[in-house]
Amino acid sequence: MSSLGSSLPVYDGDLASSSARPVSTPGQEKNETKIGSKDGTVPRWEKRALLVVLGLTALLYLWGLDRNGWANPYYSAAAQAGATDWKAWFFGSVDAGNLITIDKTPLSVWVTGLSVRLFGLSSWSILVPQALMGVMTTWLIYKIVRRQHSAVPALFGALIYASTPVVVLMSRFNNPEPLMGLLVVAAVYFTVRVLENNAWKWYVLIGAALGFAFMAKQVQAFVVIPAIVFTVLLLGTGQLRTRTVRLVSTIAAMAVSGGWWIAVVDLTPPDQRPYMGGSSMNSAVQLTTNYNGLARFLRFGSEDNTGAVSSSQGVDGVVRSGLSRLFDANFAQEAAWLLFIAFGCSVVLLLLRAPGKWVRIQPLPALSAVWFLTGMTVLTFAGTMVHSYYTFSLAAPMALVIPLGLQQLWGGRDRIITRMIGAVLIMASAYLAGRIVTYSNEWPPGWQILILVVGGCACVLWMLPGTRHRLIVVSAVGASLLLGPLATNAYTVTRPQAGTNPLSGPASNVDGSLSKKFEAAKAGLDQRSLQLAFGAPPDSDLVRKLATETDDQTWAAATITAQNAALYQLESKRPVVALGGWLGQDPAPTLEQFQLLVKQNRIGFLIAQDDLLARDSAGGEAVRIFTWVKANFDEQPVGNAIVFDLRE
Repeated sequence: MSSLGSSLPVYDGDLASSSARPVSTPGQEKNETKIGSKDGTVPRWEKRALLVVLGLTALLYLWGLDRNGWANPYYSAAAQAGATDWKAWFFGSVDAGNLITIDKTPLSVWVTGLSVRLFGLSSWSILVPQALMGVMTTWLIYKIVRRQHSAVPALFGALIYASTPVVVLMSRFNNPEPLMGLLVVAAVYFTVRVLENNAWKWYVLIGAALGFAFMAKQVQAFVVIPAIVFTVLLLGTGQLRTRTVRLVSTIAAMAVSGGWWIAVVDLTPPDQRPYMGGSSMNSAVQLTTNYNGLARFLRFGSEDNTGAVSSSQGVDGVVRSGLSRLFDANFAQEAAWLLFIAFGCSVVLLLLRAPGKWVRIQPLPALSAVWFLTGMTVLTFAGTMVHSYYTFSLAAPMALVIPLGLQQLWGGRDRIITRMIGAVLIMASAYLAGRIVTYSNEWPPGWQILILVVGGCACVLWMLPGTRHRLIVVSAVGASLLLGPLATNAYTVTRPQAGTNPLSGPASNVDGSLSKKFEAAKAGLDQRSLQLAFGAPPDSDLVRKLATETDDQTWAAATITAQNAALYQLESKRPVVALGGWLGQDPAPTLEQFQLLVKQNRIGFLIAQDDLLARDSAGGEAVRIFTWVKANFDEQPVGNAIVFDLRE
């Protein structure tokens, strides 16, 4: 790459203009001239284009949203509980009786809980906030690029983010990713402002945004930190000592905004709050450092400790780390369409320099490239507790490095080698998209050929010298890169998405893939995976019984798994205990605690799950509870379910 660096110019132009614009001096306070016309106004066409992008994004995220039902019932049940009880809302309890919490910090369910409290319990009230977060993040991607670059790369970055399949999937779902993504991208925007004028307030806002992102998804939110620290310390404005001291304020703000809830929880006597789900010691600190910390990077064998199929498990059933993970049938449709060009553009942004002299790398390209490479490395080598939708963390940096990298290559297009680099990246992405298409038989006939033809046409146009056909080139490159993701999204938004690990695009044809295993579970061929990942459809007769006959009890029922309990709670609108929490392994409640609750007439029924118990899908306390109940209470059928009546 060094030989290229001696022959390629650095250029701050873009795909819409053949003339270079001056780059603002680091530390100079920006004004509106940088993002508009000469008089400082934003061109009308740009305003309209941005509105179109955001409008189409909102339509994509909101259209037919209620087909996803409860989406992830586990988080929907927590939103329902929080909407009816403020204590449950604060602690993130799965049930309004406050027996156990979700296995995450609760910021995301705070939002959905407030929405349910305001608008009532429905699929729309739970999922619309997620969609709006996705739209807001798309706008922030545009703003980040637009502060230092012109309209086309900013709009293109927004389009890339909005159309990345895993972003579409999560923006229509109730996992914590949309809120985490919004806050992390906000932190990057504040970092860009720091790089402009080094003001204290932006340092504090970076820390606050990252802390609250941590409150949404814990350690996953911190993937961006190395990029922020690298860029601010090495490429920021002002004296290094000043930047270092002010970064301390960022750390302090992050610790306060991300740690206050954890401190409150662990300082609250255990008998005055619910059990911390996901921890073995009823501790928010342990939940953070172990289950949502180191456990995400360590290896536990061929299955994750949920007992369900792990996304990091290859299609042959063997858990592997390495770059190939991101391109296999479990992960590829989520974000791999543009991974190669994103990697290539990251290298371009970090290594290409002007001929004959040293030119300081620009901060935003550096931040974007380091962020992307860090995220890709983490996902490549993480352990077994990795889900395919974790590729969400790659979407925002990809949306930055691709337009910025292509812009830099376009600026050096007077040299044939520069045009060749761009053409290789574009065609390689088309080839990769063609390979991803082979993972499913549901694509239209000839779709793979169409992707390759469009990519080939984009390469030919890119290789043409001069800039007279720049609008055609922009359109062809955009079509080549976005064709696969947009087609994937057409499948995603027209099909119900539910359960622990939703998947983008059409069903896979690869034996052993996560998609095939989930299809078998939904078809009733794998009851264990069905109940662990999705929850079995609640028996309608039992739902009516729980809704009408348990008003005198705090909890209508108790059962395993967490998804089963959540579905009964959502349908009956009565609290249901998830014995052992999400994994079924938490010692909550213990047998002694359960016996006391039964004695106090606080639990109505125990819903039998003999098939799961036979498969060792519950922890020791849950097994002890079922054993005790079977020895002391008579079972009775209700519809197609078997229950034990625990009422006095």
